Amino acid sequence: MNKQLARIAELKQLIISAGYHPAQLNDITREVIGTTHLEALTHEQSCELIKTLEYYCDFAKRCQKSKL
Repeated sequence: MNKQLARIAELKQLIISAGYHPAQLNDITREVIGTTHLEALTHEQSCELIKTLEYYCDFAKRCQKSKL
C-alpha cells in the first residue's frame, strides 16, 4: 500500500504542477473515493484513484502540447 500512496502523491504533484488548483484535486479525489483522507484507503480505492489521476495527468499533458 505504501507504494500506491507514493504513486498517488507523485500524481497529485504532477497534476498541481500542470496547473490544477488543490481544491480541484480534492474534488476529483472526493468524487472517486468519497473522501480526501487517504490513510484508510482500500486496495481497490487506491487503484481507482491512481487510474483517475493518471487520466488527469495525461489530459493535462495533451492540453499543454496543444498550446505549443
